[in-house]
Amino acid sequence: MNGSLNPFSCLWSDASSATSLTRALPAKARCVVIGAGYTGLSSALELSRRAGATAGEGIVVIDAMAVGEGASGRNGGQVIPGLKLNPEQLVQRFGDKRGPALVEAVGGAAGHVFELIKRLNIDCEARQDGWLQAAHNGASLFDLEQRAAQWRGLGADVRILDGAQTAAALGTSIYQGALLDLRAGQLNPYRYAQGLAAAARAQGVDIFECTPALELKRRNGRWVVVTDKGEIEAGQVVIATNAYSSPLLRALPHTYVTLWSLQAATAPLSRDLDPQILPGGLPVSDTFRVLRYFRRSADGRFILGTRGAFRDQLGPVDLARVRQEMLHIYPALEAVPLTHCWTGRVAVPAASIPLLSQPEPGLTVALGYYGRGVAMATRMGSFVADLVQGVPASEIVYPVTPFKAMPVAPLHRTVAQITANVMRVRDLIERRARGGRS
Repeated sequence: MNGSLNPFSCLWSDASSATSLTRALPAKARCVVIGAGYTGLSSALELSRRAGATAGEGIVVIDAMAVGEGASGRNGGQVIPGLKLNPEQLVQRFGDKRGPALVEAVGGAAGHVFELIKRLNIDCEARQDGWLQAAHNGASLFDLEQRAAQWRGLGADVRILDGAQTAAALGTSIYQGALLDLRAGQLNPYRYAQGLAAAARAQGVDIFECTPALELKRRNGRWVVVTDKGEIEAGQVVIATNAYSSPLLRALPHTYVTLWSLQAATAPLSRDLDPQILPGGLPVSDTFRVLRYFRRSADGRFILGTRGAFRDQLGPVDLARVRQEMLHIYPALEAVPLTHCWTGRVAVPAASIPLLSQPEPGLTVALGYYGRGVAMATRMGSFVADLVQGVPASEIVYPVTPFKAMPVAPLHRTVAQITANVMRVRDLIERRARGGRS
């Protein structure tokens, strides 16, 4: 599996084209959304939808990069409902009064994405036909069985596959079973972000790419967003920059730990290989300590992601790392070249669920999706819109929590690096003990 001469580019944006049409930066706005990813665009769309035709006027979205250049265009395109916590854990944390409504909201997050795609007629290769979480050992399979039982008890179409069924769906026998969630699916993440942006523009929302927010301050009871293209005064500001946040608020970059994803894509597979690699066609995440997530693309490539090094720059060692992970699952890919390799940042919030907060009146922060961003960041748009429109926090389905930095925040990145290395070594030891390719 040899790499091409210059494989360090993102498959999704490399295969797509963006349209960037904006007007001059306005001096005033009703609401400025900082961040043109799924959260920011969904928030702007929801605010515009609630206000009626052409009501997007007065809503301004700015981003330091282009639409889809951050995590929203660089993820694996897996649309997964729910959070990392199981339903019973959410109810235990938030109580019998608020917990069930929260579980229903997050459980419906994937369905919300596919309904939005249909309503807005977004062409992004969307398929809602399921997602598999594959168990690498018996303990992990037991955990998946408990998770599936909880969701089934709430009426969700979530099932457990045995080892033989899992092998038939994946084309590999290294997993002992899997959870199949038929609420889930997959899409082209970059084209989805571009589709949200196009829909927002059609509703009158102004989107300004390559326009970083440099400073956030108060003036006469209103917010002022300072950019390199001028200032915008607004009654409301939403910060939706996720793991790409700058210190607009001193604590902002310290409300989460940044991890890096690492992904690569092969050339389109041959007719001989095609039926051997993920014959079931569903996207997959596994349960190794340093998980792998993989899928097929619409043009027949194999794509795999895993935890990356703690940096934005890539080199030959990163390409070799993804190659090793691919071959552990599918040795038959040995001779298939890699054509793309890319990385992206992932925000891991302190509370293990995404952060929704209002540090000050008129200022809303939403971030931290920990690998569930396609569905949850989109769903978060409606909760952000609630806060912007003045709905009391106690009446919002999603919990609004205090805005504060993690204790001894600078140490968390070091701890995360050490932990990731230890987990990877433990995974390698376990694989070798089972006689598999490491």
